[in-house]
Amino acid sequence: MIPAVEIEGLGFAWRPGVDVLDIPRLRLQQGERLLVQGPSGSGKSTLLNLIGGIVAPTRGQIRLLGQSVQDLGGAARDRFRADHLGVIFQLFNLLPYLSVLDNVVLPCHFSALRRQRVLARASSQKEEAVRLLARLQLAQPELLGRRVATLSIGQQQRVAAARALMGAPEIIVADEPTSALDSSNRDAFINLLLQECAEQGTTVLFVTHDATLARHFDRTLVLNALNAPETV
Repeated sequence: MIPAVEIEGLGFAWRPGVDVLDIPRLRLQQGERLLVQGPSGSGKSTLLNLIGGIVAPTRGQIRLLGQSVQDLGGAARDRFRADHLGVIFQLFNLLPYLSVLDNVVLPCHFSALRRQRVLARASSQKEEAVRLLARLQLAQPELLGRRVATLSIGQQQRVAAARALMGAPEIIVADEPTSALDSSNRDAFINLLLQECAEQGTTVLFVTHDATLARHFDRTLVLNALNAPETV
């Protein structure tokens, strides 16, 4: 089976001679769950941006599902990201003027592949969106048509997770998505997210500063201020 993520000799610097990241080798199999942990400034979010093709590495190679991200042009890279990556942002990046349902189905507007996957398992995009929201305990009928800006932070977080999962992307990347939650809500959210990912065979890269979350994941990649990563 082709690994979900392969990194070889990866380095990134915002200016010459000052490396933000230095990762000699990292391989994630399909369905594996990796916690990327470290303090602020250790390069966690930069790593996700590199994997997503938002920024280019200074050196080295990143392959997702066997495809070298650097070898794709801008438009092809955007299509690849829309088809194969689900992203949960730290600040969620929901569209505040759209409803809960409209936010969740957004990936299907940008990816024909994800639309096809949805319709292979459900009769409509709405049906699949409601299923995902129900798995995340947010499918109350009175909420589905509400503008997402009117929801609590915890509810918005679950909408963001449902949007990322829509259309079963092979890889989910999550950038500090639980930073605004207390410990009980945080653990419940992570468990629900990982259960859905396990059923879909989705690979998860979950970034956090909180080392106590490691128990939820298969492995931990620790990034420190010296950019000397180690895998636990």
